Amino acid sequence: MASTKGTPLQFDLDDEDLKLFLEEAEEQIELLDQSLVQLEGEPDPALVQRIFRAAHTLKGSSATIGHKKMASLTHAMETVLDAVRQGRRAPTSDVVDALLAGLDALRVLANEVVTRVDSGIETERLEADLMAVLEGDGPAVALPEAHDAPVYQVPAGALECCWEDVEQGQGIYFVDVTIASDCQLPSIRCYQVLQEMESIGKVAACWPERDVIEAGGGEYRMASLLVTRQTDEQVAAALKAVSDVAAVRLRQVPPAEATGPIEGFRDEPQQPAAARPEAGEAREDAPAETQRGANGRKASQSVRIDVERLDGLMNLVGELVIDRTRLQQVREQLSSVLRDASLSELMDNFEETTSHLARVTDELQEQIMRSRMLPVRSVLSRLPRLVRDVAVKCGKKVDLVTAGEETELDRSVIEEISDPLVHILRNAVDHGIESPEERRAAGKPETGTISVTAWNQETYIYLAVRDDGRGIDTSALRRKVVEKGLMTREAAEASTDDQVVQWIFMPGLSTAKQITDVSGRGVGMDIVRTNIERLNGQITVSSVPGKGTEVIIQLPLTLATTKALMVSANGTVYAIPLVSVTEALADHEADIHTVGGRKTLRLRHRLLPMIDLAAALGDTRPRMLPTDGYFVVAARHGDRQAAFIVDRLLGEQDVVVKSLGDMLGTRKGLTGATILGDGTLGLIVDIASLVTEQAAVAVPA
Repeated sequence: MASTKGTPLQFDLDDEDLKLFLEEAEEQIELLDQSLVQLEGEPDPALVQRIFRAAHTLKGSSATIGHKKMASLTHAMETVLDAVRQGRRAPTSDVVDALLAGLDALRVLANEVVTRVDSGIETERLEADLMAVLEGDGPAVALPEAHDAPVYQVPAGALECCWEDVEQGQGIYFVDVTIASDCQLPSIRCYQVLQEMESIGKVAACWPERDVIEAGGGEYRMASLLVTRQTDEQVAAALKAVSDVAAVRLRQVPPAEATGPIEGFRDEPQQPAAARPEAGEAREDAPAETQRGANGRKASQSVRIDVERLDGLMNLVGELVIDRTRLQQVREQLSSVLRDASLSELMDNFEETTSHLARVTDELQEQIMRSRMLPVRSVLSRLPRLVRDVAVKCGKKVDLVTAGEETELDRSVIEEISDPLVHILRNAVDHGIESPEERRAAGKPETGTISVTAWNQETYIYLAVRDDGRGIDTSALRRKVVEKGLMTREAAEASTDDQVVQWIFMPGLSTAKQITDVSGRGVGMDIVRTNIERLNGQITVSSVPGKGTEVIIQLPLTLATTKALMVSANGTVYAIPLVSVTEALADHEADIHTVGGRKTLRLRHRLLPMIDLAAALGDTRPRMLPTDGYFVVAARHGDRQAAFIVDRLLGEQDVVVKSLGDMLGTRKGLTGATILGDGTLGLIVDIASLVTEQAAVAVPA
């Protein structure tokens, strides 16, 4: 099985099987990635069984398509996991290290199915390492028994729709179904069992819940409360006819006992199931089975959709939103003409139609946006492995705690926050958390804690990363900025600690005493802030010496649309994101002063520099402010504020963000464009960069 990098590979699968294999492989590899880190020092039987099943599933699917190296490696991992499952080997760090090394190789091997080229992974060495930890002198561990009968709570009102059937003599059965342990698609089998039960009766309740099963979350065991006129033998026979059903146990439940807790069956050893198809044999068309259902019953309520299709739908909805705005402008233009022509009835119908179209468009846009939303769990689930690896390299002990995994945000934002989080967490482990010896000396537990919390607020998502480490050394930061010539010693000493903490975002600034492969080169946090501000987000940091550091990231829920204040400046229409706007004033209402030859706006006891928006965005055409007065828009980014001079305020509008790509060149201050109601182009302003650049273009007094 020697690897020859670059050798062409062939696998026994067509395009449909390829898609199914990749989806399943990604799902199982992610499950292993999350669970193996939890396994270390925590031999929970359910967790061990879940990990074992994932490895077993990968072994079966890779063997089915003829990927011998992948099947061999997963078999070795499965052997180690079986020893842990049986209590013959404790899940020590050596065991978990070997399993994680195998997992990293599995990612590459799974990608070989796409590239059809040998990656050169040496599975023999990895398998030998796995066998070595298995044969070592590591301690055994007694796993707690997991054979107690589970208790199922029937949801309140679950049987209300079935009492008439019960009164007519139908029986209530508690049904327990076990799927074969070597089944490659247990979620589909659970769905088929649920459909089969609905064909012979009414399912009053099921565990896991119906929504979970229909969404593909079923596993190797399910239970239900079934109301049917069939006998117990007929029910068992019908369910055993479903492929891969290893066992069906059921008992009749008296109506008086069917509304409270129901005790299930004790776990029993599972009988061997029929052998799975070997490589080269035909595979069942699982997606087709899922869609067909028995007797034309309702299919799954959850379907997989290609990202490209969602993007296409989003673009179409964006065009519809633009046309809606244009239609509303046409309505306003026609309103006076039609009414003057005594065509008020036609105008009323037209207004009613446009209003209805606007409501439908808004609802359609909201539904499409929801379909693009994903739980932030998909990002947070990758972090435990990262923290563990960095902690091992740094010789530290760190626990990661996550909260708010169900918080949803647009997938486009999810794709962008992974790298910033990685930078922040690596810094937290390397710079923030002390060594076990330092923590003991400071009266802290040897194991440090890092928490990552996500939550929604209005149109933003917030991610907070907190650690209980040493905090940021402000004295060291002061010395560094002086050493690098970024600031005079007097200015550095005059700065408050809160101001100094923000210097960690300066390019090239690092307080690490030595350069490692983890950090210390002075890159990372400045890139983090740049990337987040590019997304119209903000990042703030606070720190308490000896207590720890907190970094909070604020990002918009979606990058596809935004609410904006539309303005015109020197003949060009601009869209200023509404979340950045604090106030808009006519020049005669504004408290304008001249300081040092520059105009400033006094607003709530602060002096804001006044910036000509058109000039700041590179408009070099001759500039004349309107003789009948201009407007001032105060905007902020973080704790920085500025006032922008514009010619006119055009009102608020939902704008669809369109990327201009290379057309923007290196010009700062713009994030994209939008199409206005009259079909012309409007430019979306990047307030963060304009405010940060400290009033690049001032207005003469």
